[in-house]
Amino acid sequence: MYNHKRHGPVSLGGRVFDFRVKPSFPRKLSKEFLLVDLVNNVDRLAESREEVLAQVKVRAASLDAPRLQRAAREYGSMRTKKFFSEALHAT
Repeated sequence: MYNHKRHGPVSLGGRVFDFRVKPSFPRKLSKEFLLVDLVNNVDRLAESREEVLAQVKVRAASLDAPRLQRAAREYGSMRTKKFFSEALHAT
């Protein structure tokens, strides 16, 4: 979970959530932001990085390209910005 105050594991209702302090994230989450966030954190997933990124490229083609570019520019790491720049220009 992203927030502006807490960091680390927190137990709520018998479940443990890993809170991460993020300096900025949109007030209302969009599909474009969530896709950018997925690529930002792809190395933290148990799934194959290559398979996830291949599926992200497929999904990116169906989203609003200007909104996706804006989300990547505002919230993406340098690697994520490069990924989406290449993915959006390949289509």
